[in-house]
Amino acid sequence: MRKILIILLVALCCGMSMQAQDSTFNRVVTVERDYQPDIEQATKIKIRPVIVTEEVEPNPVIYSTYSTPLSVEYNLHPLQAAKASFTPQPTLNGVIEGAVGHRNSHLLFGYRINHKKKMSLDLYANHDAYWGKDALSTSKLGMQVSRHFSGADLYFGVEGANESYAYRPTFDWRTIWNINAKLGVQSTNQSALQYRIQTGYNAFTISALAFEHSVRSHLDLWWTNQQHSAGIKAFVQNNFYTTSQTGVTLPSDRHNIRVEPFYEYKGKQIRVHAGVNIDLNIGTGQLLSNAENISFAPSPNVQFEWRMMDDVFHVYAIAQGKYGVGTLEEYMGYNRYLNPIQGIKWDSPRAYTPVDAQIGFKLRPTKTLLIDLYGGYAYMHSACNMQAEEHYDNQGLAYYSLWQSQFQRWKVGANLHYHYRDIVELNMGGNYYFYQQDPIPSMDPTEPYFQENRVKGTSIFDRPNWDAYARLDIHIDSKWSVYSENYFAGSRVAFVQTYPDGATAITLAPIISLNIGGQYAINRWLSVYAEVNDYLNRKHDIFYGYKSQGIHFLVGVNWKF
Repeated sequence: MRKILIILLVALCCGMSMQAQDSTFNRVVTVERDYQPDIEQATKIKIRPVIVTEEVEPNPVIYSTYSTPLSVEYNLHPLQAAKASFTPQPTLNGVIEGAVGHRNSHLLFGYRINHKKKMSLDLYANHDAYWGKDALSTSKLGMQVSRHFSGADLYFGVEGANESYAYRPTFDWRTIWNINAKLGVQSTNQSALQYRIQTGYNAFTISALAFEHSVRSHLDLWWTNQQHSAGIKAFVQNNFYTTSQTGVTLPSDRHNIRVEPFYEYKGKQIRVHAGVNIDLNIGTGQLLSNAENISFAPSPNVQFEWRMMDDVFHVYAIAQGKYGVGTLEEYMGYNRYLNPIQGIKWDSPRAYTPVDAQIGFKLRPTKTLLIDLYGGYAYMHSACNMQAEEHYDNQGLAYYSLWQSQFQRWKVGANLHYHYRDIVELNMGGNYYFYQQDPIPSMDPTEPYFQENRVKGTSIFDRPNWDAYARLDIHIDSKWSVYSENYFAGSRVAFVQTYPDGATAITLAPIISLNIGGQYAINRWLSVYAEVNDYLNRKHDIFYGYKSQGIHFLVGVNWKF
C-alpha cells in the first residue's frame, strides 16, 4: 500500500511540473484589438531664448582710475613702445612671453596661485622698449593678494611703474616713477546690501624735479532688490606737492571730493542709470564758486537703453560729465613731454566737462552683424591744450606747456562688428568732429597768428577733425591665426611758441598706421608670433616735434605653464 502511495505522489509532482513548463513556454496570448497609444498634442515653446551678446558683467575695478584725462577726448594713440598683440589668455597658472625686433623688445610675466579657493595671489611684470632718436622704455611690476571669506573679499595690492624717454632738445634721459598701493574689502554675498571700501597711496615723481603724494579712498554702498538698485559712491583724494627746484612756487595742496548718488533699473526692455556727480576741489577756486580756493563742479551720469526689439534693435542715450583732479600724474599722462615744473605751477581751475551727451541706436540685422550709429555733443570748460616751446637759440623743441580754453564739440560716428563662426572677426568704426572754440582771454585777438589759425568752426588745436580704426582677425585653424590692425586720423593744428618771433600754428600731416601679424600655436603650452607695425613707414607726429617710430617688427615666443 505504501508503495502505491509513493508512486501516486511522484506521478502527481511530475504532472504539475510538466503543466508549469507548458504554461510558461507555450502560453497563448489572444490580441483582441490593435494597441492605440495616447500621445498628447505637441505645442510650440512660447519662451524665446535670450541671446546674450553684450551683457558681460566686468570684474570689479580695484585700482582707482579717478585721475581721468584732462579733456573728454584726445583722439590720438599715445606714443608708446611697441607691444605684442598676440598675448593669449593663459589657460594655465602662468605665462612668460618675450620678443625682440628692429630696435624693439618686449617681455611679459604673469602667475596666479589659488589655494583651495580661499586665497589667491597674482604676480605680474612687463617691459616694452624701443631705441632710436625718440627712445622710450616702459616697465611695470606688481602683485595682488586676495583672501576670500564667506561674505567678503579682503585684498591688498602694490604696483610700481617706470617710464624712461628722451627729452628734447638735448635728448636728456627723463624718468617717471609711479608707485601705487591699496587695501580694501568688498562684499561677495547675495544679500541686498553691497559695499566696497578701499584706501590707497600713490607716489609720483619725474627725474627728481617734482614730487606728488596722493591718498585715495573709496566708499561704495548700494542696495539691490531684483530689478532696482540705489546707492552712493564716494571718493576722496588728497594731493601734496614738493619740488627740488629752488625759486619755484608750488600750488597749495589740493583735496578732491566726489560723491555720486544713483538709482538703477534693469528691466527686460528698459535699463536706466540715473546719477549726479558732485565734485568739490579745495585748493583751486573760481569755478562755479566765488571762493578763492574752492571750486564746485556738478555733472550728470545718466544712461538709458530701450531694447525695442530684443536683441535686434536698441536705442540708447548717455549724458555724463567730469571734473579733472589736476594732479601732476594727470598732466604727465596727457603728455609725458610737458615741463613738470610748469605743470604743477598751473593754478587755474581744473579741466571741467559739464556735459558729454550721446544718443544712438544699435541694429543687429543678422546674428553675425552689429551696427552702432550715434551722435553727440560736449562742452569743455578750462580744457587743457598743449603749447610747444621752441628753444631760444633755434636748436629745436625744448618742452611743452599748457594753456586752457573753452569749446564745444559735436560728433557723429559709427561702429561695426562682424563675425563668422570662430573664424573671422571684424571691428571697424570712425568719428567726425565739429568744434567751436570760445574766445581765449589770454590771447590778443589782434595778433596775426590768432586771427589766422584760431579755430574757425571745425578744428581745434591738438585734435583731428576725424579718426577711424579697423581690425580684422582670422583664425585659419586651431594653430594658425593672423590679424590686421589699422588706425587713421585727420590733420591737426599744433600751437607753437617760437623765439623771438612769437607764436604760430603748424598743420600736422594725417595719421595712417597699418599693422599686421601672425601666430602659430605649436601646442597647448607654446606658441610663436611675428608682427610688423607701420609697414608704410609713415613717421607721423604723435606730438609736434616727436615722431612715431616708423616701420618696425617683433618676433616672439609665448609659453604657458
